[in-house]
Amino acid sequence: MSRAASIQVLDVSAKRYGERGFALLEILVAFVILALGLGAILSGVAMAMRSDGRTQTSRVAIRFAQSRLEAAGITEALVPGRREGRMANHYKWQETVSAVRIGAEPPEQRGVKPSQTTTDGAITPFWVEISVQAADGTVARLAALKLAPETKR
Repeated sequence: MSRAASIQVLDVSAKRYGERGFALLEILVAFVILALGLGAILSGVAMAMRSDGRTQTSRVAIRFAQSRLEAAGITEALVPGRREGRMANHYKWQETVSAVRIGAEPPEQRGVKPSQTTTDGAITPFWVEISVQAADGTVARLAALKLAPETKR
């Protein structure tokens, strides 16, 4: 080996000696950056999952409210008042039915006494409000005007 070659080997060796700890330090910095990135991603995923759970609960509550609103006047007669119950052990519903007066009585009805009945197939409007509350506090409210045959007195 020539003297120039041995000096060149010593130069490369001296350069490597100064860089001995860089590989370990670079790996530690890379792991810290990776850990911070994964932490941010996992936090975002967890928030998205919570939001999805709330959306699903809200969707189910709205479907229950729609179901109760559609059944009002079909499964049970529309009677002014308030009823409540539970569905699927996690949802509490409340139904409020109010009679609606629209304008004045028709001219042919003015002379009829309250104890008399009409046979012309009259209908009575009712305002039906449904409120469904989930276990987590999510509330869905729906309302509609329903028509029912006039009850005979």
